[in-house]
This record gives sequence, structure tokens and C-alpha cells, in this order.
Amino acid sequence: MLERRTIMLADGSVRSYLALPPDYQDFPRPPLPPRFLHGGPTPEFLPGGPRFPPRSPDVLGFQNQNKRKFEEELVKHGNISSSNYSNNNSIGRNYTLGGAGTSNVGDEMRAGKQMRISSGDGVGFVSSNNNRNVGEVNQSELKKAFLHFVKVINENESDRKKYLEDGKQGRLQCVACGRSSKDFPDMHALIMHTYSSDNADVRVDHLGLHKALCVLMGWNYSKPPDNSKAYQFLPADEAGANQDDLIMWPPMVIIHNTITGKGKDGRLEGLGNRAMDSKVRDLGFVGGKSKSLYGRDGHLGITLVKFGGDQSGLKEAVRLADHFEKDNRGREAWGCIQPLTFGKDDEKNPNLVKVDRSGEKNRILYGYLATVADLYKVDFETRKKVVIESHQEHKASK
Repeated sequence: MLERRTIMLADGSVRSYLALPPDYQDFPRPPLPPRFLHGGPTPEFLPGGPRFPPRSPDVLGFQNQNKRKFEEELVKHGNISSSNYSNNNSIGRNYTLGGAGTSNVGDEMRAGKQMRISSGDGVGFVSSNNNRNVGEVNQSELKKAFLHFVKVINENESDRKKYLEDGKQGRLQCVACGRSSKDFPDMHALIMHTYSSDNADVRVDHLGLHKALCVLMGWNYSKPPDNSKAYQFLPADEAGANQDDLIMWPPMVIIHNTITGKGKDGRLEGLGNRAMDSKVRDLGFVGGKSKSLYGRDGHLGITLVKFGGDQSGLKEAVRLADHFEKDNRGREAWGCIQPLTFGKDDEKNPNLVKVDRSGEKNRILYGYLATVADLYKVDFETRKKVVIESHQEHKASK
């Protein structure tokens, strides 16, 4: 009947504990043990009698016998030394329920939180949570889980903002648990849950989600989140590199500011697919196929240029993105000047529109290689068809 819960302490660390479910009183009463049915205690100990009947000597003897068997198993498997076993036995013999004596229960609990590990360099201690570390799972399955969940948490803009706001916009849930997920107050609690999952059947999924969440937040996924938030500190360049490495596949370049004006019906108009294909070819890039994005009010001012899902396609996509970046019209530049809405005032903005010698006005295009962080910007069909892959791994496979 017990269920695992978590609680956050004053120092920011999270601890788990077991507790009865809120509706435990509604559970059916378990059958009485045999000793209550065959010559057992008097009726005063049955339901309705004293709440805690006194322990009989045979019960204490049975408990001590079980305790000795448990400690013998620990010695057999090398988890405690024989000297510690003898010391524990001597302490245990002085301990009786309800009597005066010293219990070693606290020591056993503290010892359970650490495991001795031996290596070529000596002996060290690791947290019990580390027995679920990344090295113990199938690395191929872990990679698949990571790439799957890093796409899932970036597909929806509102969900993505919830993560980035650290739970301030609402309590968070574990997408690896699905509908059975509990609520988590902030990202640290969710990270602790994903890293410390006890269910072997979904451990790979949770570790994959743990890495995906850390990459999204710009945190260090290789540092265990045990007992502190040190894993949340990662240099900005490393965090940015982790995020930029995750590209949409087949590769594509997102081009902004492709609005051309408003039609007679008041809807926004922009460069069509053929017009953009022609512009890309004029720039000296081949193999790209344009797709303009539209919304309720017409053209969104965004055009996707998709390339083939091979090394040549990736090379052309990177070249086109570098072309914009070299002219200071890449991702960062667009983030600084992008207008909230498109209108007539755009023509007065030299960052959006340029006028040539003949007096003709042309939109200044901005573009960059599409990454997982851009999933919510693309259309539904594209979002469902693409997968997320590592840019560095593709470069290394040349």
C-alpha cells in the first residue's frame, strides 16, 4: 500500500519517503494471520481490542533470527565485514523492543546510503542513487530515449516555457511517466525523479529524459544531481554547444523576414516557394526545397529551406546558414531585431528593408540552421516528420 513521495528541505535538496496513500482506509482489510485463528491470542487482541498488543518472547526471537540471517547475507556478499557483523550482533543482543538499550537502526540506515566500491586506485564511496548511473544502461537505447524526449519537450511552446520558467508557470510533470506522473514543484525535483527512477522497466526512458531536460536548461547532465544543485552550473558556451548540436533531420535552414506586404483582403503576403527557391539558387546554393509557412492572418514571414538527409544535404544547409551568419544576419541578429508584428513601419527599419539604387525596396533575409529549439516555430507536418540528430556525430561520420 505504500507509495513513494518526495519532500524538499530548507537547503534545496530533495528527499524521498514512503507513506500510506490518502485513501488507505478504503482498502479492504487484509485477512488475519494464522496465529490469530488457531490457538492465538485472546479475543482482546482482535480488531476492537488494544491497538498495540504486547510482544511475546517468541516474536522477539523470530525478529532477531531474521536479523542474523540478513547480516549473514551481507557478509556473504561482501557488503559488510565479519568484524562489523560481530559488532552488530553484540549491539543487537542488547536491543529489545520497548526496553532500555541502544539500537543500531540509525547506523544501518546511514550505511545503506553509501556503497563501497573498489577500483584500481583504491576504495571510495558513492551514493546509492549512483547505482542507476548512465554507465549501467544500454548506451544505444539511452541515446534513442534522449533524442526522443529532447524532441517531445521542445515541440510545444507552452510546455517548453514551463520547463524554462522552473515551474513558476505551473507544476511540472514527468513525460516519461505519462498519465501516471506526479506533480513536481520545480525542475530540480523533476531532475531528481528522472535520475533516481527505481523502475528498471523505464529507467532508460527516465535517464534519457534527465539528459534532455538538462540540455534544455543549460545544465550539466554528466554530473549526478545528488544532494546539491552543482549540476546546474555549466559555462554558457558549453550549454549553447549542447543545444546547437541537436539539429532537425533532414537538415533545414529557417529564413525570416520573407513578408512582402498585405493583400487587398488585408492578409499578409510573402515570398512563395518558387520565389525563395530562385533566391537560394542565386546565392549559389543547390538542393534546397522551400516551404513557406502560413497562419490565420496569412504569410508568417518564415520560409523553411529543406535539404536532403545525407552528408551533401547537410553540407549545403550548413553553408547557407554560414552565409547568413557571416553577414551578421544569423540567429542572434534576428533575435535582436525581430518585430513583434509586421506592418508599414517595417519599411522604415533599415534592419528589415533596404533600398537599392533604383529606389526598389527589398526585404533583408535572416537565416540559421534549424535545431531542436526551433521545433515550435515550424508547421505541424514538418514537426511530426523530422527527427533530432547530433550534428557532431554526422560531421564525425564523414
